Amino acid sequence: MEPIIFPAPLEQGDKIAICAFSSCVDTEFQPRLDKVLHGLKTRGYDVIEGQCLRELNSAKDRADELMAFLKDDTIAAVMPPWGGELAMEILQYIDFSALKKCRPKWVVGFSDISTFMCMLTARCGWATLHTANLMQLHPDETDSACLQVFDVLTFTKGDQFIQKPAKFYQSKAIDYANEPDTLFNLTEPSQWRCLNYKDKREIELTGRLFGGCLDTLNVLLATPYLDLHSFKQEFAQEGLVLYLENAELSPSAVARSLMALKLNGVFADINGIILGRSALVKSPYQGIDYYDAIEFALGKCIFPVIIDADIGHVAPNMSLVNGAFCTLTAKINKGLASEVSVTTSLK
Repeated sequence: MEPIIFPAPLEQGDKIAICAFSSCVDTEFQPRLDKVLHGLKTRGYDVIEGQCLRELNSAKDRADELMAFLKDDTIAAVMPPWGGELAMEILQYIDFSALKKCRPKWVVGFSDISTFMCMLTARCGWATLHTANLMQLHPDETDSACLQVFDVLTFTKGDQFIQKPAKFYQSKAIDYANEPDTLFNLTEPSQWRCLNYKDKREIELTGRLFGGCLDTLNVLLATPYLDLHSFKQEFAQEGLVLYLENAELSPSAVARSLMALKLNGVFADINGIILGRSALVKSPYQGIDYYDAIEFALGKCIFPVIIDADIGHVAPNMSLVNGAFCTLTAKINKGLASEVSVTTSLK
């Protein structure tokens, strides 16, 4: 079994490339962008802006710029500003064989960013960091979950860190165009749950973390292009903890996506699933909601299915390191999870 490769810890003075390989930042959002870039600079990082950051470019141009940053051994990390829609279209231009010969770098973010990050972890064995996007990292932000990204980027191989669920989550999206200085406003009580274990018990879920946005991974995970079984055999024979979050899929689409993964054998290689809160709970039509969808697809699974975790498009975001070893412990009573602890080991 090959070891997961953890990029070197970031230090002051290191170069961070800001690369929009999914969606660029249009003019109305650039005041917010300037503020978060200033925040990185005040933390002591050397910020390198990509040419694709502030204007729309072709998939080939975006892929070429990303490849250039990843092949540049003076770059320590790549931080896209946010997600987008079609990171998938750059994959045809990425030379993963060439990247295996380069210095590993942290790639940081969530949403459509995970389309590429999962490929990088699966194809090259590089650990990647699924966490708050750059545009959320305002220099005045105080939310501990959001800011943990900067701690994780300083960890080295062999380190471990523990995370607890957030007490509250944010119910409304931030309007970066009209309110460039807006910070998180976490107002809604948070409650992690276990879908398929209702009786009083303690659970321990272990394995190597892998996952991201269901909207994009649902069409890649069951294909030879992103072969989870091969990744497990090469890098994660202990099994996998698959985590997924929903951005825009309707409840019915969530159900279809999860059932398709199950029918295509993806779940044969996992020890459990962690699902984030969904930004879209109710269907726009009469029918099932998000929780019905999960129940239809996963209710009979024999492994733990944790739901409403701090992952994805409903802030805040935990820092989940693709490829790292994870241990999740919790006490379950009537489906509710208490005393939850997520220990991540960079080993």
